Amino acid sequence: MSEAKIAQFLALKEAHPQSEMPRWTLATTYAELGRHDEAIAEFEALIAMKPDYCVAYLHMGSSLLEADRPEDAIEVLEQARQLAIDQSHTAPRQEAEMLLEQAREELE
Repeated sequence: MSEAKIAQFLALKEAHPQSEMPRWTLATTYAELGRHDEAIAEFEALIAMKPDYCVAYLHMGSSLLEADRPEDAIEVLEQARQLAIDQSHTAPRQEAEMLLEQAREELE
């Protein structure tokens, strides 16, 4: 994905600051490009907008792992897991548990 696409997503986010989708697209694009610090910042802002957004916690936890921050990832992934349980989302719960296991192994 090019810088031009990121510029488009940034413009959408600025044009629609209360909308979750431009921020979600920007965050996941940053993550796909390996720009995890930027992805994390966008996921944090997205979670501030919508604190029950289970999948945002999940993706943020994954970016934290990629950024070599397993302790922070564990905290976020525990929240993702709990939200998935509370919302009866089986697949996100399983993914959170898998990523939690990975994060704990990185601490060993």
